[in-house]
Amino acid sequence: EYTGIKMRLLSPFPVTLKHLEGKDVFLVAATLRPETMYGQTNCFVKDDIKYVAFEACNNEVFITTRRAAQNMAYQDLTPEFGKVNVLAELTGLELMGSAIRPPQTSF
Repeated sequence: EYTGIKMRLLSPFPVTLKHLEGKDVFLVAATLRPETMYGQTNCFVKDDIKYVAFEACNNEVFITTRRAAQNMAYQDLTPEFGKVNVLAELTGLELMGSAIRPPQTSF
């Protein structure tokens, strides 16, 4: 079973996501081994993969692939079951160099 790990995107946001500054925005990675995430200090994205920022529950914004977003919509992780409200589209290259705050680390 996959576990989603939320990593908070810190300001300054990439240009494509500037309109989301002030919101709780997270890169979400899936893992089969969440116990390996303690002390994590980075997140890898692929430069040419397309990602979406979409509205999640609790006024949060998640960044994942479109397919992952659609899957999350059927797991009650979006405000409306089965619906994905895309707020932005971007590539991994646009995310590279962004600062994040992973859970369970003080860095």
